[in-house]
Amino acid sequence: MKSDNRTILIFSDWYLPGYKAGGPITSCANIVELLGDEFDFKVVCSDRDYLENESYSGVKLNEWVQVGKAQVMYLSPDKQDLSNIKKIIREVKAQMAFLNGMFSKAFTIFPLIALRNQSTKVVIAPRGMLAPAAMGIKSFKKKTFLRLSKLFGLFSGVKFHATNSVESEQISTWFGKVPIEIVANIPGNQSLDSPGSSHTKEKNRLSLYTVARIAPEKNIHFALECLKHVDSEISVSFQMIGSVYDQSYLNRCKKIIETLPDNVEVRFLGAMPGKDIPGVAAKADFFFLPTAGENYGHAIVEALLTGVPVVISDQTPWRELVENQMGYDLTLVREEFTVLLNKLGKMADEEYKLQYKNIEVNAAALINLDKLHMAYQNLFHDRNRS
Repeated sequence: MKSDNRTILIFSDWYLPGYKAGGPITSCANIVELLGDEFDFKVVCSDRDYLENESYSGVKLNEWVQVGKAQVMYLSPDKQDLSNIKKIIREVKAQMAFLNGMFSKAFTIFPLIALRNQSTKVVIAPRGMLAPAAMGIKSFKKKTFLRLSKLFGLFSGVKFHATNSVESEQISTWFGKVPIEIVANIPGNQSLDSPGSSHTKEKNRLSLYTVARIAPEKNIHFALECLKHVDSEISVSFQMIGSVYDQSYLNRCKKIIETLPDNVEVRFLGAMPGKDIPGVAAKADFFFLPTAGENYGHAIVEALLTGVPVVISDQTPWRELVENQMGYDLTLVREEFTVLLNKLGKMADEEYKLQYKNIEVNAAALINLDKLHMAYQNLFHDRNRS
């Protein structure tokens, strides 16, 4: 760590060693890993993982601790107040604050209030929370907050970080003409052996997995409905990895599962640390997520980079998958998914290997780490502020 590095103060509800919140943790952790040698990152976050009631075991609370290339302060609930957030900001004296998420009281709203009329530059990353599917959850509360925040100028003077043009449009829909910088998320390092290169696809068997919170915007119920109509001669296994965000939604999914034919087996594996997911992926033919909307989709990218083709909706940045021999991105029409699943189920190993033999190379070609690195340097140096 060099004393002349710019200090970037990150606020986020969750950070490592957490993993149950999925993408937002991965996004921040990958930024720190890629740029942690040239910026001094300080991360302020909750003392517990997503949906957990207990603090991380063995983690010191309410003081700076070194985690990888960042210093992290895990705040206990009694320290997640405006007074303490102001104290942290005052003591750190960061050149920039980088806020993750839109609706967190402790890690978005309090920092915005504390940073008003300060010289510290503020960048806020919505992390997909302004997407229609996400806004549809607790819609009245979120829309009321956004209208009031605009009325009181809570977001005045901040720059928004969008990960693609679609998210940029979503920001503009709510905030009008505001500074927005588009920089894609950074994929994690894929150092594991490719499961795709050694995997055998059996004809009339279809092994699927997904990594997603069990939440309506992930469209799990739609995925299950598609499996209802898979031909009886195809044996289907579908494994789902992810935290249960909405118990009533899980119950809805379980009721659909009860109606599935005998040739379809579905298993909920719960949340799983990232290091354990390739073990599931290695036994799967396809990653399956007909999501209602993703601003990036770390799980999709990670599947591709480890050699597993994907079957997803067209509501993500990952398009033209057929042309690039990486899978399929379909419109959210159940019949289209069912026809495709039947086709894939009947696919033999020879065709599977021929179709997806270059998947990791093709996926890596879409990701230019050097370009991403430079884009984040510009963002954190505030070189493109309008």
